[in-house]
Amino acid sequence: MSKSTATSEQYKRIVEALRMRPQTSYDLRRLGIYQAATRIKELRDRFGYLITTDRVVIVDRDGYRHARVALYTLVAEPAEGGI
Repeated sequence: MSKSTATSEQYKRIVEALRMRPQTSYDLRRLGIYQAATRIKELRDRFGYLITTDRVVIVDRDGYRHARVALYTLVAEPAEGGI
């Protein structure tokens, strides 16, 4: 997996991760994506991905509770194009 923070590489990492399972903004941050909401919006608006957002409560690896964390789910990919 690329460690690049280039936007195009972030798109690829997000889509690859979402294909495996829904991901929280916390999960995506651990993949080097610090502006997950922005990247998800771009994937929706520019590339046609259907990604839902739900709010969940998580406990991070250090034991801190976080309410209303975004959980992103890939519902459908664009018929043509994509990233």
